[in-house]
This record gives sequence, structure tokens and C-alpha cells, in this order.
Amino acid sequence: MPATPSGHPRSRTGTPRSGTRRAARGGCIAAVLVLSAGTAGAGLSIDDALARDRALAAGDSRWADLEPPTLPTGLTLAAGGPARAMPALIAAPLPGRGGFRAVAEGPASGGLRFRLGLSGRVDGDPPFSLEGSAAAFALTEDAAAGEAYVSVERRHWGPGWAGSLILDAAASALPAAGVRRRAAQPSDSPWLAWMGAWTADAFIGSLQGHEQPERPWLVGLRLQFEPVDGLLLGLSRTLQWGGAGRDESLSSLLRAMLGNDNVGFGGIDLDNEPGNQLAGLDVRWRPAGDAAWSLYGQLVGEDEAGHLPSRNLILVGADARLHMSTGPLRLFAEWTDLLAGRVSGDPRYGVTYRHRVYRAGYTHEGRLLGHPAGGDVRLASAGLLLERGTAAAMLVASAGRAESSAQRLAPGAVSGIDASVQARLGAGLRVGAVLSAWRDPRERRAAAQLWCELSWP
Repeated sequence: MPATPSGHPRSRTGTPRSGTRRAARGGCIAAVLVLSAGTAGAGLSIDDALARDRALAAGDSRWADLEPPTLPTGLTLAAGGPARAMPALIAAPLPGRGGFRAVAEGPASGGLRFRLGLSGRVDGDPPFSLEGSAAAFALTEDAAAGEAYVSVERRHWGPGWAGSLILDAAASALPAAGVRRRAAQPSDSPWLAWMGAWTADAFIGSLQGHEQPERPWLVGLRLQFEPVDGLLLGLSRTLQWGGAGRDESLSSLLRAMLGNDNVGFGGIDLDNEPGNQLAGLDVRWRPAGDAAWSLYGQLVGEDEAGHLPSRNLILVGADARLHMSTGPLRLFAEWTDLLAGRVSGDPRYGVTYRHRVYRAGYTHEGRLLGHPAGGDVRLASAGLLLERGTAAAMLVASAGRAESSAQRLAPGAVSGIDASVQARLGAGLRVGAVLSAWRDPRERRAAAQLWCELSWP
């Protein structure tokens, strides 16, 4: 569906709807052929996918990225990148047409740990950010069992390799404050013993890039637990709330948290509408004692009915880890339907990641907080993740169909290929490339980003 200059999709009536290479030790210069300009949304990076793969292979229930995707300590330079409308499913180190990122870790002391990040983007708005910055203070003797934090980081909630329905690593890093339990371990309380190993996160952050209303908040809640060996469950909820000129009282927040947020349905009383929220369940199951393969899924409601999620989006998939002579190989396949309600036989067009109050939709800095493909698309993806010594590669091939109300793609058959490769050239020096090529009935788009990273202990 065509978009307005601001990137918001248009309704059927036409009105806007809410929503290279020289390298040496000590440094590097990256140059790249840019085939398409702009900023992109993307799912997990190859580093995050590799971290997840290793955790799954070890049977570690922290795989689901409750902690934000890790940024390497050091300096990264990048150039090139895919267009905003391209739903690239593998994240490049830096969004858009490249830039730089520096991250430094501070020494932990007295339960306090911190890191400072600074990035600059060629075409960013804003051009600089503090992505990767975080300060956390332990609330318990074991810091990983409970901490309060402030951060500017990304989150990827859910089991999908090529996207999350509710919070995806595609989105820009969000300035937020919260509390979390990072260690996946059982609780000492007999009342919570049934959950097995569990983790949790609760935060509130400031959303940018919104004009109607300006500066709304995003509240996020997630609980992940393993009640039975091999069965990992996750409950997630996000809430867009407040903003300039809107009610930001405690009572308004409580109404929203209790699910009383459809008071303005049909445009009758939008001033009293406390927020826009998504909520859902994700699951991963693997045979007990066997981490070689698993089945997973995610169901997220775009709306609420009877205090339960409704107009659901769905993602289902399977993955397996093979031990090859060249190294471990992870294969995965997943299917996603981003048309609200179709899974229950009640399709609602133009609803996913949009809202009548928050006219820029479910976004931060103009990028979707949810799945990179955007709303009203059905997509099947298959991929592989290969690691061999100091080199690694990831590939995702996708095909599907976009509806006339789709946010990012023209109506009809769509397809894409995303790839990422990287290699370590020496101690602390890595280079890599991320490639994307997508097409829909209107156009073909391709892009590349090359990057170089110098890291230190």
C-alpha cells in the first residue's frame, strides 16, 4: 500500500492512517556500494542469533533475549544499508546508510555496573544516540537475580528467528528505566516453585518520532518461565500510554493496565482512551534432555476483548541443530500472519501496529516496534545459521502475500532474501556484510552494508 511522505500508510480513501575493504590492526576503513538509501527494520543480528543458538544447544532457558541484544565493546564503522520500506529480517550493525558506534564497559563495583554507548548515523533522526548505554544496580546479593536499571537498548521478545510480533530488535534503541531478573533460576518461594526457572522484565520508556500526540510512553512487561523441563513459556505485554496533552495520571495508567482501554472505540471518546496495547503468549517446546530440535510459536493480540487479547497475530516455527564436519548448523522455518484476527476467522484490515490515538502507530523513531514486515502481510521464511571457526553466516529466504492495507509492501506476492556474513581477521578485528533483496508487485529493492569492528577487552 502506498505511503505518505512521512512513511505512514494510507487508507483506502487516501488519507493517512496511524502507523568494502582495507583492514589493519588498530583500525579499518569500510566502503560499500549503496543500492538503496534510507533506514530499515530488521530482526536479530547474526551475533544475537549465534548467542541464541549456543544457549539453546546448552539447554539454557535464557535464550529468549530478555536481556537486550548484546553490543560488542569497541568501535564499529559501517556504510550502506537497506531502504526503510524493506523488511530486512537480519539486523545490520547500524541502521540506515551506516555511521559509527562506540561502546565502553565500566568496572562493576558495589552492585553497580555500567556501560556507555554512543552512535552516529549518516541519515539518522536524531543523528546521534546513546544506544548501548546502561547503568544497573543490584537489588539482591545476586545481581542477576534482581536489578534496577536505566538504559538505551533494544529488546527482542519471543522465539522467532526472523522477527517478533511484539518487540523486535528491528526497532530503534529505547531510552527506558525498569527492573528485571536476568538469571533464569527457580525461586526460593514455595508459592513460585511451580514456575521452575524464570526471568522477568518491567520497564517504562519514552517513544520518539510521534507528533499526534508527542512524546508518548511505552510500558513493557514480560515473564518467562519453564514449568516443565523442555517447555518454555513467555507472557508479554506492551502499552503505549500518555503523551503531550493526554491524561498521564496514575488512574489513567491503572485503567490501561487493567485493560480498560477501549472506551473510545469508534472515535466516540478518544480523550478518555488511556492507551494502546498488545499482549500475548509465546512458547518453545523441545524433547526433555534433547536440545537438538524444538517447536515454537507466538500469539499476540492487537486488541482486547473481555480483558483478554483479541484480533491476534500468529507466528509458528521449528528449528534444529545439526553437527556438521564444518561446524554446527542451525536450520529454522517459520510462518507468520500479521493480519489481525485472521487466525480466528475475523480478519481486520488496517489494524495491525496502528491506532486511532497514536497516529504514527506502534513505532519509535519511525521504525516499527513489532515485526519488520509490518502489518497485514502473510510470510513464510526459512533460514540457516552456520558457524565455522572464526567465520559465520546467516541466510533467510522469505515469500508471502501483502494485503491492500499492508504497511510496507505493495499488494500481492512478495519475496525476499536476507544474508549476513562475518569473519574475525585477528585479535579484536572483525569484518562483515549484510545483504538484503526484496521485491513486491511494484518494485525490486536491494542493498548492502559492509562493516568493520575493532574491539577490546
